[in-house]
Amino acid sequence: MGQHRLHVVDVGAGTSPPVLLLHGILVSSWAWRHTLSGLAHSRRLIAPCHPGHGFSSKGASSYSIAELTHAAVGLLDRLEIDHVDVVGNSLGGGVALRMALDYPDRVRRLVLLAPAAMPIPAFAPLLMLQGSHFGALYRTVLRERVIRSFLTHSAYRQPIVDDAFMAGLWAPLASGETFAAAGVLSRGLPAEMRGLYEALPTIFKRTLVVWGDHDGLLSPSAAPSIVGRLPRAELRLFEECGHCPMEEHPDAFNAMLTAFLDS
Repeated sequence: MGQHRLHVVDVGAGTSPPVLLLHGILVSSWAWRHTLSGLAHSRRLIAPCHPGHGFSSKGASSYSIAELTHAAVGLLDRLEIDHVDVVGNSLGGGVALRMALDYPDRVRRLVLLAPAAMPIPAFAPLLMLQGSHFGALYRTVLRERVIRSFLTHSAYRQPIVDDAFMAGLWAPLASGETFAAAGVLSRGLPAEMRGLYEALPTIFKRTLVVWGDHDGLLSPSAAPSIVGRLPRAELRLFEECGHCPMEEHPDAFNAMLTAFLDS
């Protein structure tokens, strides 16, 4: 879309509005695999890889939440979809909020999983290092350590890191270009997240905010403040859960998502 070529998973069908699934930083549409397989029987699900992530094009000179939002809306235009329910995790939650602000007619409801609408997360300084002259060394030597740290802090119930898991997670990361894109993106995140937080009271979409009670990346202590600033929001806290409820509790998340979108 525009300067970006997006990799998109588009499955399912139904009479309900399509659901746009937006993943977090460093990962890809693979993060939604349980949602895609669990709900495709009843509705259309569209899961793009953000520009600079997954199997989408990389190498752009700049990345931002605003640019990722523009790419997502461009995708809807290409697919001739007027409006969607938007589900976003972490960075994807920030993109979902920006989409509701800038393109309100394209959004029906929001589901935000630990959205990037609060002070910069703890792992961002590591990503910012990508933009320094240490970037090449960082990408080649430290990236596996960063991914393991990312997994450790993001999941309360640690995933079974077998060959299938690593193939899904690591395949789009192998070249190191996603790390570079994430580093560029992270430089502007503090200002963009602050802007989103300040604008929350102007978003009147019905919204479900979802958080894991053991999220080690974006603290659940921020949830009441975010929910309190959104005029039509409700909060669901997942117990024994980290940063990605759709991966740690897929069946419960799918049931909750279906109930909210159908209500």
